[in-house]
Amino acid sequence: MSGRMETIEIRACDAAVSDADLRALIDRCCADAEGLETPGEKGLARMRAAQEADPAALALALEAGGPVGVCAMDLSGEEETASLRLIGVCPDRHRRGIGRALEAHAVGLARQRGFSVLRTSSGLDTGNRAGVAFMERLGWEPEAGAGIRMWRGLEEMPPVRLPEGYAFRTYREGDAGAFVRVKNAAFAGEAGGGRAWTLEDFQKEYLESPTFRPERVFFAVCGEELVGTTTAWTAEHEGREVGLIHWVAVTPEHRGRGVGEALNARALHHLKEMGYREAVLSTNASLQSAVRLYHRLGFREVYRRVVYFKRLKAVPRYAP
Repeated sequence: MSGRMETIEIRACDAAVSDADLRALIDRCCADAEGLETPGEKGLARMRAAQEADPAALALALEAGGPVGVCAMDLSGEEETASLRLIGVCPDRHRRGIGRALEAHAVGLARQRGFSVLRTSSGLDTGNRAGVAFMERLGWEPEAGAGIRMWRGLEEMPPVRLPEGYAFRTYREGDAGAFVRVKNAAFAGEAGGGRAWTLEDFQKEYLESPTFRPERVFFAVCGEELVGTTTAWTAEHEGREVGLIHWVAVTPEHRGRGVGEALNARALHHLKEMGYREAVLSTNASLQSAVRLYHRLGFREVYRRVVYFKRLKAVPRYAP
């Protein structure tokens, strides 16, 4: 082998490239990347939808005529921000400048389309140390409020201490509205709380889920009022099924009394009773009091997901 590097060409992905071939390329690019989750079928569908809206949004890096890298973007936004969904390079083609060329393509294309900011569409796992170093080396900045994944074993359990004047009960038919009210009140104005829920959201995430059981959804009640909730749910962690503490929420007027801690402990005990040996949860770095609570309950941080952005000097907007 001579060691001579072939010229790299960045070209819009031909619409004739099959989903199977595109999936195979993405899988190769994501292979063995620590802390990187390969986009699933929904992710592939989003890439194809963005390509249909703007053919340049899905590009391939070609070496000697064969694909060795991929860049997927979403350029359909009406705001000033374009989305970067994926930059991937085949492992045997690392350290040849292909990733840098794909990033330059993404930046140049977003600038050409008139966007002032390019933002990753999902968080980058801090376990992907090479990916984090790549982004920061090229001038990308992390947004505040990283998503955090936390874990604890269920051998030694925290005590369940519900404050005086409160009681536990589980989900009953008709509680959907109360759940949505508590959740929305708890996260209103919180940077990491996401958008307000509707009854349709509860229907889709809870009632239509095969995981849903009324006895897994806990409420804290003060008098007749539901003032807090959490759920003993299920998740996959490092390839195995584990318990999940899902949507911990306490209304603002009942915070600071130990209600949230008691709900968490009650759900952890239920997960152990179900046979789980470990539990995880997801939170946001901006929810500092929640993060402190989870540490007190014995959770430790496994990884963070950080959204990165890059400011651009835009040129007038372009319509494909």
